[in-house]
Amino acid sequence: MDGLSLIQIALLLTAVFAVAFFYSSVGHGGATGYLAALALLGIAPASARVAVLIANVLVAGIAWGQFWRAGHFDWRVLSSFAIVSVPCAWFGSRIHISPEVYKIVLGAVLVVAGLTLLFRARWQTDDVVLQKFFLPLALLIGAVLGFLAGLTGIGGGVFLSPMLYVFRWVKPKTTGGIAAGFIVLNSIAGLVGTGWQKIAHAGPLLWLTVPAVTGALLGTHYGARRWSSVIFSRVLAGILIFSGGKLLIEAVTH
Repeated sequence: MDGLSLIQIALLLTAVFAVAFFYSSVGHGGATGYLAALALLGIAPASARVAVLIANVLVAGIAWGQFWRAGHFDWRVLSSFAIVSVPCAWFGSRIHISPEVYKIVLGAVLVVAGLTLLFRARWQTDDVVLQKFFLPLALLIGAVLGFLAGLTGIGGGVFLSPMLYVFRWVKPKTTGGIAAGFIVLNSIAGLVGTGWQKIAHAGPLLWLTVPAVTGALLGTHYGARRWSSVIFSRVLAGILIFSGGKLLIEAVTH
């Protein structure tokens, strides 16, 4: 964080704490939020990729454990996605392309998904009628989302959560536990693909993991145990809209 003033560093650490709190409360690691905060302070996303992935693993790992202990998790569903998403995330992390068009498409999809979920939040209750799990479709989704996660340097939970809501394969809060596990596994695969040399040189940005872990410890307590499904859905909707808007703004301004 060389070149930043004390005020900028304080703002960055506060932003990372807030991002970790809200993202972890819905089972996400917060990569898109961390990158947004860094970009606002003029830190290039490429230089922060490793630190963001490490923070992602820690925050999503805490969320995964909390949701699992609270009974909001399904190994069968997660493994169906992860068995193909992990190798695809590794492969995607080794590809470097210009992402402008991708950001526009993805940003629009996330915003639409967030707005849809926001307006449907009052119907997202724990007694929602579940649909039959379809393995071939889950494998296809896992492969695509894993590749996108590796390509963009995030865990992919922000992609998976809307899918789980749309297909209604699990209860609303269980999406948090599954998304958290998905993020941890894909982020680790992305770190492996990035290479040890870059991990070893992540430098001062690794301090971001301290407020991230602190925020996650608090956020997962509320998300997994205290928040109702309606609040849970609304927070997730806000995160999707924020993430999508961030991508659209990046695509337009660069």
